[in-house]
Amino acid sequence: MAKKKRKAPEYTLNIFLQWDERTKKQTVVFLVRTTKEFTNFNYDILLESSFKENELRLKILGLRTTPLIMPNIGPAQGYRQFELAEGPCSLIVEKIDGEKNFFRLIVSPDRIEIVESDPHPFLLVSNKSIPFPHP
Repeated sequence: MAKKKRKAPEYTLNIFLQWDERTKKQTVVFLVRTTKEFTNFNYDILLESSFKENELRLKILGLRTTPLIMPNIGPAQGYRQFELAEGPCSLIVEKIDGEKNFFRLIVSPDRIEIVESDPHPFLLVSNKSIPFPHP
């Protein structure tokens, strides 16, 4: 029997702490980006999110062009920003087709630790902070 070829991850997810100037509080940023770079336009990743009882759910709903339709090269991206309490947190990321990835995080005042990751993820997760344009 032939082995089923694994698909390469479609997305990256960077989870990091960031100071929110508007609220004057430390927040946790969840930045989802496509691994594919687009060559014609910038795209936003549409995300739906919910949080209750130390479980955060992110659902990737699809892509849309950014309001400023200018030629540009780069990955599509979307983000959510939350004030999370210190301690353990579950993260479930779901694609529109229902495929899910599960992660366990530990939030502390100075870092995010990824302690458990899905064995066959459709997205690669990192706690590395990266710059991104946001309003």
